[in-house]
Amino acid sequence: MQTGFIVTAGAVASWALLSAVSRLLLLRLELDPWAFSFIQLCAGGLILVLVAGRGRSISLYSFRRPTTWILGVLRVVSAALYTTVLGWLSVLETGTLGAISTPLAALGVWLVFRRRPMPGEWIGHLAILGAAAWMLFGLNGELRSDVAVMMGLNALTIVAMAILAEKHPDNLSDAPGVRLRFTGAVLLVTAGAFLAVRALQEGGADTVWDWKVLIVGTIFGITLRAPSMVLSFWAIRLVGAQNYAAANAFLPLIGMALEQAAYAAGLIDVSRFDIATLCIAVVVVSGSVTIFIARAWRTG
Repeated sequence: MQTGFIVTAGAVASWALLSAVSRLLLLRLELDPWAFSFIQLCAGGLILVLVAGRGRSISLYSFRRPTTWILGVLRVVSAALYTTVLGWLSVLETGTLGAISTPLAALGVWLVFRRRPMPGEWIGHLAILGAAAWMLFGLNGELRSDVAVMMGLNALTIVAMAILAEKHPDNLSDAPGVRLRFTGAVLLVTAGAFLAVRALQEGGADTVWDWKVLIVGTIFGITLRAPSMVLSFWAIRLVGAQNYAAANAFLPLIGMALEQAAYAAGLIDVSRFDIATLCIAVVVVSGSVTIFIARAWRTG
């Protein structure tokens, strides 16, 4: 349990840092969002596959599993939706709205694995849904509808990914190399799907490929994207999809702290922080804590 807690906390912190840094770089360096994400995925996936195969032939077995490809496609959808909303809202706002994946994960696990939520959990789930609705209705009309659709679809893809990852044969392995290979395969499949979607888009040739996006994307793909995915899949392996989704409710507060630090340092020019948004995020975290307490009380 202690290992599960540490790995899950590391995954949440890593994703918060990746979100904050990505927003900072996109605004500060004016990078092409698609090219930046694509280079990150390629660099992160390649390094993981290479590390997993170090000292022996590189196995491509993970690429043969249909669920690996499904995870890659879902990751493309989730990344596209989340990055789009992140361009409109702060990390705190986007992460708080994304917390609706917690009650959806509980419902999904109940339907798929027949693991019924503990009675007290519903208080926390309702608090999270209420806080997300409060934030959503605070946005202006046109932006509200776009954000609602995108973050709703994003939450569904996240839940689907967590459920698939929990039962993926390679993620169930106790061998670190197998899990690294699996994570790298998912990142590379995601990159391939990114490329296919871009090729079908009108104007895809307008992508800006320059030294900035290549260097920065490679660095952060290796140092942040790859570790974030490894920790996420490992956390799901240790604590399950439900607990991992609930832990992600803490992500907005961490992201907010990082974003405000960047603003205070003059790295970004605009801050969307306000006390009302912070209060909503605190409600989400309180709901998540309530869920954990309910599970701990009922199980032990």
